Amino acid sequence: MYGNRVIGFILLGLLAIRIYCLRNVMVISSCIFAGIVFAGVGLLTNQQRASATGTKSYLVKIYPDTAKVNGANLSFIAHPEGVKEKMVFYARLKSNGQKRRLTAGTKPVVLKVAGKFAPFLPATNVNQFDMAKYYHHQKIQNCFLVESFVVQETVTKLSIIDWIHVFRSQFNQYCNHLPKTLGIYATGLISGYRPVNFFDEMTGVKKLGLLHVFSISGMHVAYFLSIVDQLMVWLGLSRFKKAVISILFLGGYFVFSGASPGLLRAVIMAVIGIVNRVFHIGLSQLDIWSGSLMINLMMLPEAMFLMGVQLSYGLSLGLIASERLSYIKQTILLNFLTVPILLFHLYEWHFLSVLINLIVLPLFGRVIFPLVIVGVIGGLVAETLIMPIDGFLHLFNNGLNMISHFPGMLVFGKPTLPVVLLMLSLTMLLAIAGGSSANKIAGILGATYLAVFCWIHFPLNGEVTMFDIGQGDSFLIREPLNRSVTLIDTGGKVHFGMKPWQRGEVSYQAKRLSINYLKSIGISKIDNLCVSHQDTDHCGDLPAFIEEMQISRIIIPLGMDQNPSFMKRIANRDRLTKLLCVNDEMRVANLPAQIYHPYLAGKGENHDSMVIGTQKGGLRWLFTGDLDRPGELDTISRHSGLVADVLKVGHHGSKTSSDPQFISAVKPRIALISAGRNNHYGHPNDETLVTLKQHNVKVFNTQKHGMVRHIYRNNTGHFETVLNGHEGNL
Repeated sequence: MYGNRVIGFILLGLLAIRIYCLRNVMVISSCIFAGIVFAGVGLLTNQQRASATGTKSYLVKIYPDTAKVNGANLSFIAHPEGVKEKMVFYARLKSNGQKRRLTAGTKPVVLKVAGKFAPFLPATNVNQFDMAKYYHHQKIQNCFLVESFVVQETVTKLSIIDWIHVFRSQFNQYCNHLPKTLGIYATGLISGYRPVNFFDEMTGVKKLGLLHVFSISGMHVAYFLSIVDQLMVWLGLSRFKKAVISILFLGGYFVFSGASPGLLRAVIMAVIGIVNRVFHIGLSQLDIWSGSLMINLMMLPEAMFLMGVQLSYGLSLGLIASERLSYIKQTILLNFLTVPILLFHLYEWHFLSVLINLIVLPLFGRVIFPLVIVGVIGGLVAETLIMPIDGFLHLFNNGLNMISHFPGMLVFGKPTLPVVLLMLSLTMLLAIAGGSSANKIAGILGATYLAVFCWIHFPLNGEVTMFDIGQGDSFLIREPLNRSVTLIDTGGKVHFGMKPWQRGEVSYQAKRLSINYLKSIGISKIDNLCVSHQDTDHCGDLPAFIEEMQISRIIIPLGMDQNPSFMKRIANRDRLTKLLCVNDEMRVANLPAQIYHPYLAGKGENHDSMVIGTQKGGLRWLFTGDLDRPGELDTISRHSGLVADVLKVGHHGSKTSSDPQFISAVKPRIALISAGRNNHYGHPNDETLVTLKQHNVKVFNTQKHGMVRHIYRNNTGHFETVLNGHEGNL
């Protein structure tokens, strides 16, 4: 009903066999009842979430602590007045004053918004983060594009939930005025708020697998609950009063810390545990974990597809299963329990993460948490008192960042879901097994990892791929067994006439699109990165590739090394990365392609674009960058007989390219057009499409097809598109 049906039916069958073997009437009856209730809740949930359409206006209450503002972009999740379900709202701020009004306050504000419903943008590249599924898993079905809004009022009559959000806003704003590192740690560990620059400052935490420490979870709940419990002991409260106050605290802290689905597990388990102790029910830790899972499935059945929830339940179950082990063995086992989940979602893992977790986790409980709390309280007295704390946290954080750059980051790739389940099952068996059985299981688990790694990193097929990166170009040529990996252009986002307050934090979309895909198929090294010319939509994301990937050579058109703007983009490249300037007379060793343009040195403008040709999968390919019509005619004049089965249409289908004489001479059967949806240039131009149609050329357009891949082996292959599925053999 929610995920992989085959795996679902297999697991359901195993459960049915297990229940039957128990032959316990009470267990069978309870399971049938729970199954009926769950199925009913699931069907009701799906029926309630029909996608809305049309243009409407709403009154919406927005909380400053949950609104996300980046430059002029505003987004928030809210219940519109008169609507039962939550919706995601996207708006464009009109002025810096509007921005300050929504971010500087602490009380909720009522907005009157007008706009239209729109579907969430689909994932148009393989293994791209799917926004629609992400929100669907949280019972959010609708996306509302705000065309205009007016601030109606600041809410003065506040509910308990409102007051908690006000307190969280005040806390976050207070932390923003603390010394930098202390402020980031305070919001990350206490309120669960992450500023826009969080991952820029915490690269070590991300790369070393310590994000679970900053994702408010069971560890945080247990820590703060122990503080509350100690305070109540000092006050001499009865057991029942302590239980009531603890449950109320858990509910309040759940809202205060962001109410993430991953935190819900910790809160439910804590509440069940309190009730279990007060009424002496006699539930084991496994019973409490199971009860939490059942309640979570009733409330948010699809939350189990979220990485944070998977880690939360997986680690908590691992703790229960490995409680007999020593601290070192338990920590190592828990780290390996997270590996399949992290590989499935993030595709990479650092070997040092096990050692760092062994050292750092005790520090967080005994040193970092107490220091952050003392720092937050001390900041109310005098900033000078907390400077030593910030200094220590700064050294600690810089140490993690430095260690994260040590060798050991393994880009593994994305294992399939059945393989992930096998890895998790073997790891859990390892936790409960002993003696020779544990050694055998460890051997099987190691062999599984090795086999999957080899399968991902040494594929029998090659591919030529056009990424869907919006208005821009980016192409991959990968040979079988990964003998050679070549990238043509990186894409990049162009910003026109934006004021400083509108720009927000710099982000490279390649990290979530093309780089994300490369890592998912196990690629961490690019042999040849070819840049067709200087335009931002072709090389704007080059710094992201320099940061994230190992690059052997950057190949550019002759003369572009004299362009200061371009050279600034590659200033941080590794000293081992070679820069090679080429023209059409050069034959580049170990480049699985031939250069056909330029022939003169230039500045890297459109008419200087590098033209690259190759032969893969029995097809001849030609990539022309943004080459204009005169350049196309010069190319076929200098290289008579140049033909191509597949042509990357010049300049995103603009009428300044694709001269009819050029198309007639090259004789393509297939055309690739990379252009952004609803781009303000009007690409591809109707004139170009007519020219291609007149020459009987089949068109693949990222606007309609998303990512386009030609998967080949030897001299045969087929095209696949993300949005329209398999296109058959050619």
